[in-house]
Amino acid sequence: MKNTLAGLKTSFHRRELWLIAAFMFLYYFSPGLSTPLYFTMTDSLHFSQAYIGILGSISSGGWVLGALLYRRFLGELTLKNLLNLSIVLGTLTTAAFVLLSNEVSAAIIYFCSGFAAMLATVATVTLAADYCPPRAEGFAFAVLMSIINLATSAADNVGSFLYAHVFDHNVRPLVLISAAFTAFAFVLVPLLRLGDKRQGEPAPSTNPMEPTHP
Repeated sequence: MKNTLAGLKTSFHRRELWLIAAFMFLYYFSPGLSTPLYFTMTDSLHFSQAYIGILGSISSGGWVLGALLYRRFLGELTLKNLLNLSIVLGTLTTAAFVLLSNEVSAAIIYFCSGFAAMLATVATVTLAADYCPPRAEGFAFAVLMSIINLATSAADNVGSFLYAHVFDHNVRPLVLISAAFTAFAFVLVPLLRLGDKRQGEPAPSTNPMEPTHP
């Protein structure tokens, strides 16, 4: 119990954890497209509600493929390379929404977007897990996941506001801004100082107060 309390205390003093939290918030805080895309597909492209639901299933198929290919081909990448790859794919698939024009293009884009979203999830969740301090892993991980949820929710609200009040219900400028925000994460990755760290390796601590693993 004493070690656990010490772990909780040192979680708030660990500079690396604050840096990871800031990175995750900025990584996921790009003006959201979820609500604007729904209204675009409904009002402008006249997709049926059934087909919009099918697009969700197609996106989930991309998630599944991303998980399978990650396990087979990407598990040995360094964490830095995995993050950079997820940013590249996230930027490209976000920008691809400017090509959204019909049901076929929507299916292709949503599948690729689901694939990229899986890699982004794996990369950021691995980053969070590797930097959680000993004896406070569950608490620190839950906080980092809450930051992701906060950033995602705030981003969708900002994106919806821009779509309705700034871009006059034109989704394309919003898509380009969202892609630019995703690409900006490239600038942030070097600040993490990951070096050649492998996925799953616990990050070394620079805090002498931090409890050690038993």
